[in-house]
Amino acid sequence: MHIVTVAEMRALEEQADRQYDLSSHILMQNAGKSAADIFEAHLLPHHSMNGLEVLFLIGPGNNGGDGLVMADHLVEAGAFVSLYRWKERKLTVREQDISEAETVSELESVLQSTDYIIDALLGTGHSRPLPDDMRALLRRVEQERERRASLRIVAIDLPTGLNPDTGGVDPGTIHADITITLACPKLGFFFFPGREYLGELYVGDIGLPPELENHLTTEMLTDKQVEDLLPGRSLNSNKGTFGKVMLFCGSPPYPGSAYLAGTAAGRVGAGLVTLAVTEQMLPVYAGSFHEATFVLFPPEDSGSFQRSQELITHLPGYRSLLIGPGLGQSPNTREVILQILEHLRNQPEEKRPRLVIDADGLNNLSALEHWWTLLPSGTVITPHPGEMGRLCNGLKVSGGNIDRLELARGKAKEWNVTLVLKGACTIITDPAGNTRINWQANPALATAGTGDVLAGMIGGFLAQGLSPFDAAGTGVYLHTAASELVSANIGDAGLLASDLLPQIPRAMVRCRQS
Repeated sequence: MHIVTVAEMRALEEQADRQYDLSSHILMQNAGKSAADIFEAHLLPHHSMNGLEVLFLIGPGNNGGDGLVMADHLVEAGAFVSLYRWKERKLTVREQDISEAETVSELESVLQSTDYIIDALLGTGHSRPLPDDMRALLRRVEQERERRASLRIVAIDLPTGLNPDTGGVDPGTIHADITITLACPKLGFFFFPGREYLGELYVGDIGLPPELENHLTTEMLTDKQVEDLLPGRSLNSNKGTFGKVMLFCGSPPYPGSAYLAGTAAGRVGAGLVTLAVTEQMLPVYAGSFHEATFVLFPPEDSGSFQRSQELITHLPGYRSLLIGPGLGQSPNTREVILQILEHLRNQPEEKRPRLVIDADGLNNLSALEHWWTLLPSGTVITPHPGEMGRLCNGLKVSGGNIDRLELARGKAKEWNVTLVLKGACTIITDPAGNTRINWQANPALATAGTGDVLAGMIGGFLAQGLSPFDAAGTGVYLHTAASELVSANIGDAGLLASDLLPQIPRAMVRCRQS
């Protein structure tokens, strides 16, 4: 599902009119019908449309037109509909026009009794500050919601005052419980503060031919897309069918990282997981990760060459290699990483494992000039904002603002990597500029170790043959989906990274069934 800017949305509509005779009137009829269908489907089976009271706030442009078409369909379905046309100050209650003298009092009465308020005031074409009287109307709506917790607000296309390109919001913008956007999600939906104003997001179909979107390169990750990417599981299989993953992770101060990442690789379906560890660390992992196999390093003080050669000797046959989580940043460890990277660069692409670098793998690299020239092609890197800042020579990188997108795209191209810039809405982008953004954001994931799980999941999907871009997007989406399964039971606080592990296969099942 493609994500669009305002300019891209306008171009799609103009092209639809020019090439397919899909006028703005036809698109508006389709939009209103689709929004009504989504609204009704959302209500059922918990409520009936019969007798439901719905107040539409109608603006002067196309967004208001979409709202009027939607209102007609709700009336046909049995709802009691009121319309307040903001520009004309005109109120209609159940198809009866209210006199100008009674409009203020009647509108107040409707506000106090309605079940739903539909915000169809302003859509994607408006970017100026909201008029004061519109802010006052929205403020009264917010006050009523504070008084009545049962009142629900539905935004058509977007909440009025939200900038669809940047995610900025007007001071008058109010939070929607549901947003029914039309045709495509808008870019600003994925960045803060706008992301917090949307509530549940649904996408309505306005009838645009799918081929019009073929040139777009930014997508929202969805169940359907990820389902199509998940590797098949043939009956005629063995563990080699689903690939082997090698992990160079963990150290005495951070023993949990290798366990979390390795278990995650297995949970997404990799056939074999191998940890490269010292004999000192072997009892830690052998006692907790019974399914893993091991490459035993000599002690760290034995020298980097002996350690790197031990791992390199065992690499043939492995489809993916994860470097970084919990490694630490000692000079010896950094030298081991550099020797492994040199080996991979000198291998034919078809013979070497796909590489994922996370956490201390990135921190070690960030200390080097032009570190990206050391990476083999096809590498996936997974920095959080702090690590990204270090990779960019101390640049401050936000966790959720629009500036992340241009930075991620530019650096993926410059560094020739698939870049996973983690945050509330994680961005995945490749050197060609193809971009996927994760809509789901779960604060429960803001805890130690969850990044190790994600890195392991990506490594596991690489081992099963997914491309770097597809493996990264699939891992990101299912990582959040697994967290939602945990949060459904415990809420948004208290999740531990290990809680995600048993939920990963369940998230894949849910994705296939959705």
